[in-house]
Amino acid sequence: MEAASRRPAQATARPGTRCWNLASTSTGTLVATARDGYRVKAHSQAGAADFYLKPTRLGAYLIYDQGVRLIAGRRGVERAEHPGKAAQWTPKRAPHRTFEVASTANGRRLAASQSGHLILASAGKSSHPTRFKFKDAGGSVIFGRTFAPFGVTRALGNGGDAREHGPDGSLDVTGNLLRSGTPFGTHDTHGWPTFAGWPVHDTITHQQTYYAWLKRMWKAGERLVVAQTVEDEPLCRLEPRRSHPCDETESIKLEIQRLKKLEHYTDAQSGGPRRGWFQVVRNPGDARRVIEHGKLAVLIGIESSNPLGCREFMDEPQCTRADIDRGLRDYRRLGVRSMFVAHWVDNAFAGAALEGGARGSFIGIMQALQTGEYFDTSDCPERGQGEELDPLGHGVLKLLSNFFPNAKKILGIPIPDYPAGNQCNAKGLTELGRYVIRRMIANHMLIEVDHMSERARLTFLKMAEARDYPLVSSHTDTGGTWTPSDLRRLYALGGFATATPDESPELADKILRFRPFQSADHYFGVGLGTDTGGFSELPGPRPDAGQDPLPYPFRSFKGDVEFARERTGKRTFDLNTDGVAHYGLLADLLADMQRQRRGRKAMPILFRSAETYLQTWRAAMRHG
Repeated sequence: MEAASRRPAQATARPGTRCWNLASTSTGTLVATARDGYRVKAHSQAGAADFYLKPTRLGAYLIYDQGVRLIAGRRGVERAEHPGKAAQWTPKRAPHRTFEVASTANGRRLAASQSGHLILASAGKSSHPTRFKFKDAGGSVIFGRTFAPFGVTRALGNGGDAREHGPDGSLDVTGNLLRSGTPFGTHDTHGWPTFAGWPVHDTITHQQTYYAWLKRMWKAGERLVVAQTVEDEPLCRLEPRRSHPCDETESIKLEIQRLKKLEHYTDAQSGGPRRGWFQVVRNPGDARRVIEHGKLAVLIGIESSNPLGCREFMDEPQCTRADIDRGLRDYRRLGVRSMFVAHWVDNAFAGAALEGGARGSFIGIMQALQTGEYFDTSDCPERGQGEELDPLGHGVLKLLSNFFPNAKKILGIPIPDYPAGNQCNAKGLTELGRYVIRRMIANHMLIEVDHMSERARLTFLKMAEARDYPLVSSHTDTGGTWTPSDLRRLYALGGFATATPDESPELADKILRFRPFQSADHYFGVGLGTDTGGFSELPGPRPDAGQDPLPYPFRSFKGDVEFARERTGKRTFDLNTDGVAHYGLLADLLADMQRQRRGRKAMPILFRSAETYLQTWRAAMRHG
């Protein structure tokens, strides 16, 4: 590794070029003309060498030498095997419109010896990067990150799944319980680079929204996405393995930071602030501008069991109106524009919609742990609603407490004997729930209606109708079935609904199902409510895919992008055999749906969804 002169290495850049000159007098700065993979030219009397820079965030880079090996700065300048803090460098302004390159690990500057070899100058003022750990919902439940500054090996590899879930996956007790109804089970823990074990379409507890997979859907035409920041205190408290405390508000704030880090990461790959394809937006006008520039508008939402910290215990709310006002003010300042009022368990605002099967039994444990009592049920307010509950017996709970030690706290709580047939949560909207809705309307927030109990939803619809305020159902029929009457009322308000992912023929039917409920007074489109990363399975392969496979390559709906089979690391994914193993394969699912007779009718409705959402959002902003 060679460089010029004895003094700290300085660099300047000619805007619009990829060749960077160390110890030069040209104009510009490194950050101003950032591209993915820059070339730095280092001159010395001994010769010259090329260096390549890859951004890890705005203003920080990995430096590769001419042999495509990482340069690290620990005790001295050395080569590194893997990306990390020791291999991260940042430019610092220097005289004459030049800059010096310093290690973010120790603040020491990159310099050159008389012989032209790179060395570290004496340590100056430290320049440490902001540090935080991405908070997975419910502690150490879901392995993998949406991105990592030092690359996919950090985000989806390095043996992390084996550390979190055990070498054979047997420590993934939450995933095992949700998948099969028992805590026992194993899975292949190999992620990057082989992905022999995951992601798979029904994984539940592995990352499926790595940013490069999201980028594939953006290329397929996705232009607006709501990024739900999620934490559930009862799940975190129940989960035996935790990476962080269980305070929902603090976890969500850290997730928002992480989301903005991803925005800055894509900006750094594309040349600077607001240049990346992934852009966080705060209002419908900003979102429209981002979309018109062909980028992905990202709206920050919250989906948690105790929004604003408003849990309840034994029917007593654990927050006040002042807490609500302060919490909404803080969230809006952070860019939050959408929020669920309820999620899996009852809170101080509303009852939660019941869920059935193994998931419902598991949520029943969370309900008892969080509130001190199981769900109170009654007949449903409308036909076609509700779930049949099958709570775990005392003996099963004792067994589970070996895997979930905190479950011992609920062994003394009486287990209800629920009647046969579908039941609904008897708890509706509380006075504090009415208050938080009024405050959210006053703050022009988008209010998510799903997951609250059917009784709470009906009360909420009346409140919205009295104020002519639009509502959002981004999880339609997940956490509470929507009746035809409910959907007509939603669309009459200029609201927004979604279809959940399914195999291509069924997905087309779901989208077309909404057509009878559209309002002549409002623009009509139907979104795709994936809930990816939220304990929801994605569609598997079509049963007849062997006889009638999706052909590769295929073209996007607009016809401007051609897609081959998605490849990550050494794994090539194919919708026909893997189903929607990760978010990027939703592009393949839509291409497969477009081949179906009813799919050709459904695709235009789906591709009107971003405009529909923007108009719903704009109506909320105009209110009051």
